Amino acid sequence: MGGILINEKAEAQHQKGHSIPGLYAAGETAGGIHCKNRLAGNSLVDCVVFGRVAGNSAAQYAKSQAKL
Repeated sequence: MGGILINEKAEAQHQKGHSIPGLYAAGETAGGIHCKNRLAGNSLVDCVVFGRVAGNSAAQYAKSQAKL
């Protein structure tokens, strides 16, 4: 287990601990809040919750980057 380290907004985190602008992860690709110690029963909940969080965060980022 493991994967891409994310924060509470599902933003991918650099090894130095800062967010990578515009890159989001959820589900099996993300280490999530459990990192390498995720219980198998939490997998589906992580996918659903952080999938929604990642989608909302990505949409907000895209809107903030849109040129009018």
